[in-house]
Amino acid sequence: MCTSLRFTDDENNLYFGRNLDVGEDYGEKVMVVPRNYSLPYKFMDDAKTTKAVIGMGIMINNYPSYFDCYNEDGLGIAGLNFPHYAKFSDGPVEGKTNLASYELMLWVTENFSTVAQVKKALKDVNLVSEAAIPAYPVAPLHWIISDKDEAIVLEVSKQYGMKIFEDKLGVLTNSPDFNWQLTNLGNYTGLTPHDATKQSWNGQEIAPWGVGTGSLGLPGDSIPADRFVKAAYLNANYPTAKGETANVAKFFNILKSVAMVKGSVVNKDGADEYTVYTACYSAKTKTYYCNFENDFELKSYSFNDENTNNSKVTIY
Repeated sequence: MCTSLRFTDDENNLYFGRNLDVGEDYGEKVMVVPRNYSLPYKFMDDAKTTKAVIGMGIMINNYPSYFDCYNEDGLGIAGLNFPHYAKFSDGPVEGKTNLASYELMLWVTENFSTVAQVKKALKDVNLVSEAAIPAYPVAPLHWIISDKDEAIVLEVSKQYGMKIFEDKLGVLTNSPDFNWQLTNLGNYTGLTPHDATKQSWNGQEIAPWGVGTGSLGLPGDSIPADRFVKAAYLNANYPTAKGETANVAKFFNILKSVAMVKGSVVNKDGADEYTVYTACYSAKTKTYYCNFENDFELKSYSFNDENTNNSKVTIY
């Protein structure tokens, strides 16, 4: 599963990232794809990268496959599991920009600087159900794409085809679809960060027991719908923070509150589903922050002259 989050600070600097919740460790690493790196495509001519990209992922036959990534211009994308809904094309379509679904993330970050540019280009895109290699099946994903000014969710489903949603909440989890998640929020409009007050029921005084009573009913389990509600509520109500350190702390505080603790969820295959890592990219300082389930030390990696102009992918 997974949860993604984005917000901007009082100076409109973007903070964007995610929790990766899975039933296994893929050996993921922080990677920087440099400029002028050979990028193969399944259905288009191969290309050379023009922007350096940083994020978390794995190398598949020299192809950098990201879980979330961000380019030098401040545009980022994260892919989250979308089971039972995702349905990509069976093959290329003439006249379209045909991309294997796993190619979308690097195509976005290599070709565009803003969400507005991405939205325009997506009108001509056909996502094909094609694996990078046979050993890795096609992942049923949907994506959140963000810059400092806006965020969108991209879904390609068997029910609705390709849909693009404005994501004013700055949150994405998993299935059901994004429109359902927005509708479900209507069940929680009574939530408030302010404590409840005393009431009188037929002359009987009823008093709240303690702090937090305004948020009574805020979900705390790990299903995607409830993680969506909790992350959206916290993102909407967390006070504005000033400065890089405070905003990174804010980011991790919110995402850790919806993290899946190892041992709390066991999937149908008998494996623990848990938050393997939490990551946040600061567009202002071009820094990627992350920590892991088995190592809570906050690590940071930034673009620099060496990793942006290297001849190969830098893997940390």
